[in-house]
Amino acid sequence: MLVRVDRPADLAAFVGVGLRSEPFTLAQSDVDRLVELSGDRQWIHSDVERAKLELPGGRTIVPGNLLLLRLPRLLQETYSVTHFEKCLVAEYRHVRFRHPVETNAPLVLQAEFLSVTPARNFVRVETACAMKLVETRKAALTLTVVDVFYDAR
Repeated sequence: MLVRVDRPADLAAFVGVGLRSEPFTLAQSDVDRLVELSGDRQWIHSDVERAKLELPGGRTIVPGNLLLLRLPRLLQETYSVTHFEKCLVAEYRHVRFRHPVETNAPLVLQAEFLSVTPARNFVRVETACAMKLVETRKAALTLTVVDVFYDAR
């Protein structure tokens, strides 16, 4: 379900409603770009040939940080707000990497607004997120995201 609202406070009408992104995958080329940037050279992420021989699924494992990096884009696929000045991520809370994700494994983001709290110049939006493997429905990543939307001028 894609939620579209005019103002951030309008999201309050959707507290408790389940949101879902389109399925997506992360390819080895995505992993390679993150490995290059981060310097995380664990073979489970970057050595395709060794993974074929030594890992249960025969594919490399997507770094957890790459899953986190996809969150803003995925959340934007589940809801949009038309009028606001800026939005900042205030907090990632209760981040848990629950299950390894192999490259090219289909994933989906499931999200639910926990609270929408208006204040004088901003609206605080708290969203529970679970990135799940499509085939097994196992959660790969769970967390709560707190975004702060500032009023449009």
